[in-house]
Amino acid sequence: MESEIKSMGLLTQLAKGLLAHSKIETKKQLGDRSKYIGMSDIGKGAECMRAAVANKVNCEMHPKAEELQKFFAQKDYAKIQAILNKELILQRGHWLETGVMQAFKANGAKIFSQLEIDIDDNGTPIKAHLDFVLVWGGKHPAVRILELKSTENIPKNLYTAYETQLYGQLGFLSKFWNSPNFNIKSETGQNLFTNLSFPEIVRKSFNINVSDDPKNVDIEGWVLCLAMSDAKAFGPYKPNETMLNFCRKTAKTIWDSTEAVKTKRLRLNDIEYCEGFHPLCDWCSHAEDCPKFKSVEIKDPVCNEILSELETLKDQKSKLEKEIAESEKRVKDFYHRNGIVKDWISTEDYRFKCSEVDGRKSLDESLLTAELSKLIGAKKGASLLEAVSKKGEPYERLYINKISKI
Repeated sequence: MESEIKSMGLLTQLAKGLLAHSKIETKKQLGDRSKYIGMSDIGKGAECMRAAVANKVNCEMHPKAEELQKFFAQKDYAKIQAILNKELILQRGHWLETGVMQAFKANGAKIFSQLEIDIDDNGTPIKAHLDFVLVWGGKHPAVRILELKSTENIPKNLYTAYETQLYGQLGFLSKFWNSPNFNIKSETGQNLFTNLSFPEIVRKSFNINVSDDPKNVDIEGWVLCLAMSDAKAFGPYKPNETMLNFCRKTAKTIWDSTEAVKTKRLRLNDIEYCEGFHPLCDWCSHAEDCPKFKSVEIKDPVCNEILSELETLKDQKSKLEKEIAESEKRVKDFYHRNGIVKDWISTEDYRFKCSEVDGRKSLDESLLTAELSKLIGAKKGASLLEAVSKKGEPYERLYINKISKI
């Protein structure tokens, strides 16, 4: 018991430190986020307008140090662990950002970190903070915007929010290329250059001349997804006028709706929200009172306990599956490093070998449709395919969401 108290005391201090550090760094690099619409706000608004507005209305969503101390005194260790886990995920990207910056600098790259574009778009204050901007001069001038995303696993496809965020950065860079809207700060938050055009800030920072016309520069954007042991670059994306207009419209809607909610001219729950399943709902700080999850509340501790046990079991299953996969990989790697092709390797109690197994055979429906269309025509082919198709029986799926109260 004493060791658990000491252990949680240490984790509580870590959580408090992460919260304090996050607050300091945010203020230093991003300023007061309630005073403008950022690219992440626009990205969130593209997927769920209610969540984006709720973020602006309730800027201080992070727990305070006193709350953590209270949870520790009450021995509510689950809440402390939840806060710590969330902060580790949120701040992992900042730690990776430092490493990525050092890697590019080691290559001799001319690179900006957190380049700011400060805009008043017809009454809507907008600030774009670009994670990284790489610049090349010479005969083939080029600019690359890199938006860094830290993920548990590399996604197969990008979320709409990520793409929208990058399109906004590309669009505002091109649109305000020659306007004095660009700023850059030092790592300590001090202004290095302010109110310069992009060509001016490049020249003063790197002694590189780039064209006053962005059309003469090769501009691309990439989303760089980094997991702890994997990485993938998604792109290239190009400046797009249609997407820029969408970003500007989304920013205005967020700003106007936020003001309307603050002045009680509009209810938060009257704002459009993301319907249907979305994986980011599990991480949303505003899901507890979202109309999407309106439910009948039952005061039944037994039912709550069963759901808690089920969640624990599913977490254990997920952890076990991951550990099994890691152990299997270690055994396979050991087998292959020995240069063995087909033979067994024996231990005291077991023997093992790796064999190549044929892939599962499956029917390519699109290819079959195309071949049937060639043979008997598209209409007959579609009818034949429908006639031989078999649909499985409906089944029930259990959905469980932890209600976020942090």
